[in-house]
Amino acid sequence: MHSAEIIDEAGTSEKDDKPLTLPFYKLLSQADKVDWILMALGTLGAIVHGLAQPVGYFLLGKALDAFGKNINNTDEMVKALFKVVPYVWYMAFATFPAGILEIGCWMYASERQVRRIRLSFLKAVLSQEIGAFDTDLTSGKIITGISSHMFVIQDAIGEKLGHFISCFATFFSGVLIAFIACWEVSLLAIFVVPMILVIGATYTKKMNAVSATRMVYLSEATAMVEQTISHIKTVFAFVGENSAIRSFSESLQKQLGISRTEAFVKGFGTGLFQVVTFCSWALIVWVGAVVVTAGRALGGDVIAAVMSILFGAISLTYAAPDMQLFNQAKAAGQEVFQVIERKPMICTNHEGKELDAIKGSICINDVHFAYPSRMNTPILRGFSLSIPAGKVVAFVGSSGCGKSTIMSLITRFYDPIEGSILIDNYNIKDLDLKFLRRNIGVVSQEPSLFSGNIKENIQAGNWEADESQLQKAAQMANAHSFICDFPNQYFTEVGQRGVQLSGGQKQRIAIARAILKNPPILLLDEATSALDTESEKLVQAALETAMQGRTVILIAHRLSTIVNADMIAVVENGVVTETGPHPHLLTSNNFYRSLFEMQNLSQDSDARVEDPMEDLASIYTDASSHFPDESREANRTPQLSPNKEDLKERKERAVFYRIWFGLRKREIVKIFIGSCGAALAGISKPVFGYFIITIGVAYYKDNSESRVGKYSILFACIGFLSCFAHTVQHYFYGLIGEQAMTNLRQALYSAILRNELAWFEKPQNSVGSVTSQVINETATVKTIISDRMSVIVQCISSILIATVVSIRVNWRMGLVAWAVMPCHFIGGLIQAKSAKGFSAAAMLLIQNWTQSIKYGIIQGVSLCLWNIAHAVALWYTTILVKRGQSSFENGIRSYQIFSLTVPSITELWTLIPTVFSAISILTPAFHTLDRQTEIEPDEPKQPPRKSIKGDIEFSNVSFTYPSRPDMIILDNFNLTIEAGSKVALVGPSGAGKSSILALLLRFYDVNEGAVLIDWKNVKSYNLKVLRAQIGLVQQEPLLFSFSIRENICYGNEGASEAEVIQAAMEANIHEVISNLPRGYDTSVGEKGCQLSGGQKQRIAIARVLLKKPAIMLLDEATSALDAESERAVINALESLKQNTTNITVAHRLSTVINSDTIFVMDKGKVVEMGTHANLVTASEGVYSKLYRHQSFAGN
Repeated sequence: MHSAEIIDEAGTSEKDDKPLTLPFYKLLSQADKVDWILMALGTLGAIVHGLAQPVGYFLLGKALDAFGKNINNTDEMVKALFKVVPYVWYMAFATFPAGILEIGCWMYASERQVRRIRLSFLKAVLSQEIGAFDTDLTSGKIITGISSHMFVIQDAIGEKLGHFISCFATFFSGVLIAFIACWEVSLLAIFVVPMILVIGATYTKKMNAVSATRMVYLSEATAMVEQTISHIKTVFAFVGENSAIRSFSESLQKQLGISRTEAFVKGFGTGLFQVVTFCSWALIVWVGAVVVTAGRALGGDVIAAVMSILFGAISLTYAAPDMQLFNQAKAAGQEVFQVIERKPMICTNHEGKELDAIKGSICINDVHFAYPSRMNTPILRGFSLSIPAGKVVAFVGSSGCGKSTIMSLITRFYDPIEGSILIDNYNIKDLDLKFLRRNIGVVSQEPSLFSGNIKENIQAGNWEADESQLQKAAQMANAHSFICDFPNQYFTEVGQRGVQLSGGQKQRIAIARAILKNPPILLLDEATSALDTESEKLVQAALETAMQGRTVILIAHRLSTIVNADMIAVVENGVVTETGPHPHLLTSNNFYRSLFEMQNLSQDSDARVEDPMEDLASIYTDASSHFPDESREANRTPQLSPNKEDLKERKERAVFYRIWFGLRKREIVKIFIGSCGAALAGISKPVFGYFIITIGVAYYKDNSESRVGKYSILFACIGFLSCFAHTVQHYFYGLIGEQAMTNLRQALYSAILRNELAWFEKPQNSVGSVTSQVINETATVKTIISDRMSVIVQCISSILIATVVSIRVNWRMGLVAWAVMPCHFIGGLIQAKSAKGFSAAAMLLIQNWTQSIKYGIIQGVSLCLWNIAHAVALWYTTILVKRGQSSFENGIRSYQIFSLTVPSITELWTLIPTVFSAISILTPAFHTLDRQTEIEPDEPKQPPRKSIKGDIEFSNVSFTYPSRPDMIILDNFNLTIEAGSKVALVGPSGAGKSSILALLLRFYDVNEGAVLIDWKNVKSYNLKVLRAQIGLVQQEPLLFSFSIRENICYGNEGASEAEVIQAAMEANIHEVISNLPRGYDTSVGEKGCQLSGGQKQRIAIARVLLKKPAIMLLDEATSALDAESERAVINALESLKQNTTNITVAHRLSTVINSDTIFVMDKGKVVEMGTHANLVTASEGVYSKLYRHQSFAGN
């Protein structure tokens, strides 16, 4: 995947000069003296480990010499062999401390270093200016950097680097021993090694290119899944499931295409290694025969040279995966260190001035500004304003005029392009940034809460505050009462981004947090926008108390909240056009007067209160978690069988067979062909073990040159056969693995999107965990099939062939080979277990040297046992020769066949547990796949395409949210709405208004009673057909990371350009879009971050207007709009076809006074209903009180 673009536009030239990949030594830049000592000791251990194999073959050569020199004298031969055996034991025992040093030291050193890199990365991220997060540092890049990138780096600079050094030690020591034994043969390494290196480099380069392309496609697919799940309510409301599945499938098909190239490169590259290796053997053993015939070397020396060089060269191929990992680590390190080394435009650690106290005077001088993501779109064009200390100043103006931008500049989230901002006559650039922000309190329009409990979120304002101060702040923010209603009160978990709370509740906690901070400067950006009228009045009074003695900047579209401000600044097109108190502006400023007249309820017009999505658990779709859950949803009634127990038993028995998901007959044929290739590839090791000893003995016989020449030709033929077999094996298994993974991903994703909304609201089904299940866990299928099963078949083939041939050559030695197999087996098993332990340690970043030493001891024991088996074999061969029960040739040959095949046994035993482990990882995914949704979206299968009229009835409905079954939302609720009528639902937060909209869309099913549309239970409709005829605009607009055009067309992809523009014009957003450099093709950014709240809302409204629904559901649809845009949008909504049923949820009565019927709700019931005129006359009624609270006359 391409490296992250970290440097912003100002530093583009610097970025271009930097290398595209990170030098490997840079990964070790965080090492201290202790780390270097550990790495030096680890290198020593790796070198000794690497020496073991060449020294072993050197001793084998000495054994052959002992045989050749005494070929006609058995007693002397036995004496000579017994002199060699002790050295094999010495070598075995030397590998024990080497293993401890190699693994223990490298592992511990890598843990220490990665811990520092991780902390440096986190510090660097937190020190960046906000502009970096708008453009380069997306949440995905940050999470990838601090998690998966760190694991790759730790793996690369830890045990894999030790393994890499060990492989090169094997190679260089092999070459050295070859020169000592027979320099003529060793010179051939000059030709052999370059071929292996060239092939290895070409193979690695090609695989890296394929992997990079695959990662791009995988990132694209991951983003699609994450976005769809985090916007699941919007997806359901606009029937976007099929569109999401189609886009996801198209992305997977791209991966499927690249997998063909990947499978062929992997197979042919591996096969080419075999060709070069066997042809090299053929050449070298023949040259060895020439040398022996000429009397310049002994046969044992030639075999020692041949084995040392060629196995040394093969060790380079074992290092190839390490090199691939190093490349991945350098790519990961490039992204990580670009962030670490990025110089923020606004430095958090800048040693600026810290004043004794801030009084609070603010002076903004001729400020020009454009957001880094849209430098061509200026926001402020010479903004100037002076604010005296302790005064309350309000900004009013249309959406997008730059009001919120000023707050971002005062807090130094951004720096102005021109001009300056002074606080107490000090340029804020000269003040210490942390000091500045400690003295500024902010409450934004979209409140942000952290995962944790309510107490922790409020305490974030002042960690030193005690319990009484915290509760006092909550009481001032009118939050204490609803907090105490929760079972756990202040220790209630708020969920990811506060998902467990309503909009109003989140806002009040955010206000309490700001009050607790007690700052001299307070910035309130629509601070009460999400509160109902009663709560707003209480909070407003609390804020007015909290604002005393402070400098306060207010932003509000609702003028009722700012009329008492000391100064009101009218902002238009990025400049202040006029300032003054409320009475002055009413007479002197036409823009302000028109806003006031539109919002003066005393004149039967507007006042503004923005509604929360008040019902608990009703806004879960805005949550986005990147932390996987500990458990998964247990399977419920299976989709494919009515008998749940039978299916469960079948799944437990046959999970393995399900990994071959959705394969057809022709894929089964491919599996058979791939298995034949794998079985054929398994012959190379036993054949080599048999003939290499045969050749060693042939050196001491007559006509050795011609004899060895025949074996050389045979070696070359086996090499080409092996190339063909490996290509067939990896190509077909690679295709099958990719196809099975793709099939499972598509089926799982489709199954997930069939689940009801309540399933997504469960903690274990967070966005991060579901995305991980679809992308990461399903990748296990390919790992099992392509990387595990094919090798398992190959290993079984090698073991069977080796066993048969070994027993056939000499049954006694064959049985002893099996008898010492536990040494190989235990050694291999220990290494497999320790590898699993290393991985776990890396994941947990264990900072405990005893753990590393433990894994080192395990490695040492495994290496020692491995070499003990060789010592026992040579000793027993000598015994057999002494007793006359075997010739030296057959004894060594029988063991060598088995010895060279033992790695296949170890690998087999290592692979089988990983397959079962991988299957256990897949089990939750299959549970999700088999789960029967509680709200079936596609029943009946073939619904009549009849348009609904819009008659609605709630009959004796009782309802609780599945996540909060103890909290009653609707209690025996009844409501009737005629088709084509415009009705409104008003009432305090938690009354159940938004729940009614959710039930109409059948996001949930009622506990009791029925919801009827056109006198037909919503449960009898095909849900997708029903939702296609219902439009929803939510209070918090959710946009996808597409272009503006694609967002407007979402759910209605066939719309023409003219229809899109018409919808945008009706939503009063066309002019704004047209002024953007790329117009309708402008990307809205992650979750719409490139747009203001009002712009996002108008695009969401345009999306619904394009849909032309029969029933329109507006949940505070205009809450984020300025008065002018709101009036235009309301007119557009009212101009919809007359038979459209409109249901509006609102706290701001100005948006509902023209409704045919207004239903006033409280505690899950309708307490009043009627027209605006009728309800106002009831002086003691709930609606009348709301009306008086929102009237300027009342203020």
